[in-house]
Amino acid sequence: MLTTDKYSCRYLVAALERYGVRRVVVSPGSRNAPLIVAAARSRKLVCDVVVDERSAAFVALGIAVQTGCPVAMICTSGSAALNYAPALAEAYYRHVPLIAVTADRPEEWIDQDDSQTIRQAGALSAVTKGCFDVPVCRGDKGLERLCRRRICDAIMLATAPAPGPVHLNVQIDEPIGSMADDSADSFTFPERICGTTPLPAESIVRCARDMDGKKVMVVAGFMPPDGRLSRLLEDLPDNVAVLCEAQSNLKGDFVHNIDATLQAVNESDSAAGLAPDIVITIGGALLSRMVKTYLRELPVRHWSIGHTDHCIDPLLHLERRIECDATQFFEALDCRPAESSYRQAWLDASRRGRERSAAWLDAAPWSDYKAMGLLLRSVPSDTNLHLSNGTAVRYAQLFAPLTCARADCNRGVSGIDGCTSTAIGAAMTADAPTLLVTGDMSAQYDIGALAMAGIPSSFRMAVLNNGGGGIFRFIAATRSLPETERFLAADVRLPLRELAAGFGFDYFEATDADSLSACLDGFFDTHTRPAILNIITPAGESASTISKYFKRQS
Repeated sequence: MLTTDKYSCRYLVAALERYGVRRVVVSPGSRNAPLIVAAARSRKLVCDVVVDERSAAFVALGIAVQTGCPVAMICTSGSAALNYAPALAEAYYRHVPLIAVTADRPEEWIDQDDSQTIRQAGALSAVTKGCFDVPVCRGDKGLERLCRRRICDAIMLATAPAPGPVHLNVQIDEPIGSMADDSADSFTFPERICGTTPLPAESIVRCARDMDGKKVMVVAGFMPPDGRLSRLLEDLPDNVAVLCEAQSNLKGDFVHNIDATLQAVNESDSAAGLAPDIVITIGGALLSRMVKTYLRELPVRHWSIGHTDHCIDPLLHLERRIECDATQFFEALDCRPAESSYRQAWLDASRRGRERSAAWLDAAPWSDYKAMGLLLRSVPSDTNLHLSNGTAVRYAQLFAPLTCARADCNRGVSGIDGCTSTAIGAAMTADAPTLLVTGDMSAQYDIGALAMAGIPSSFRMAVLNNGGGGIFRFIAATRSLPETERFLAADVRLPLRELAAGFGFDYFEATDADSLSACLDGFFDTHTRPAILNIITPAGESASTISKYFKRQS
């Protein structure tokens, strides 16, 4: 088949195919044309086109999160490469295997005042596991070997047991459009065999012995769905309580509503009896400031489980770092049955938290709290839920357990940029409908995502339109500042009705509880186009309602 004559581009695409990449998100350009030609003419890769490189990288992130497979993205030279940084940072702290491929000028042209000749090599090193500069080969056998080694090193690093993003900077020389017949290509690749080393038996025995007779709390941050892990956690003895955040995707008789539960614990005379002796954290970074503050103030022993490159010590009491999958650890753990009321005490507190949240929802005026409660309890069970950072994900914590199939949020670095693009990327590869619940500031930040081609009709976007960054009106650090409205909450211009019409979305609007309830069935119904739900809430009332909830005022 006729394809690019650039050796590095042909080998890279063959390596992507060999090591399990099936989707590539490409952005238009000229210097990256040979890379695009090689990828587009592959028989195994599916290429999606997203013009804006920042959105493209978040789309790739969403695809990787949804499918659990590595995803590559390709952009041209110059500032285009720098637009990958936000999504790569998110992928780095979520351990998502993204392979950022940036086209570049040959090294001799860098810093020579020629077009797009910035210093790309290593520019993304702070947000990737590794950066690899691929030279122009020009028929040199030694450089071809170096090219092959760096490409294989990068992809293997991205897909290692502790996965994460990498940067491949590919130098491409003129002429860009030259072609060659690839029938003579006979590429070889190192075979990869990843062993699963059993956990040391004596270490597991010691962990089980240390847990015997102790009050143990398992706290779960974000992670993909894992039915086996859910069952293992349910089978733990009664001296173990499991607290999981909304995006942990654990299903079972656990404490799902951490913040609402801690409100109930603080009001309970038995709060002191709920303090754990040992805390085991699994999954990614914890969202709940309340649970982190609660545990930091206790003399607990903290065990961190997971594949990480760093000592993760958010509770300030790290005693053990156990480097394995959570499922592997709990499968090996053999705990003795325990006569204990500890788990049940936390479940009782969780029930009180749910009852209090439900009562508050019934009594609350029209506000963010009211809108989120009505929306989240109406989400169909087959829906994949994406939550933007800021208001949306924090409200979800109060109303968990959620009814959706899975819940995701960009909690690696907790930025508001790219939330829409990530959700759209996930929707592009999901068999089920995808719902994004986002704030108006997050929606405005990533509004360009709505312009991309190929958004599936199963995509739904609900916008909590409360006049800007509502979280800044609530959190203690900013709510009393005179600058809050102008500079922090800001005046968000978001003409959603017009945007929906312009981008080909169905449009729904809610201005009170009755109109929201009335339109939810239609919003979630099957459409031939994606849909936007504009939920307009009063800024002042929203801030007041959630503040009163946490102050326990009626």
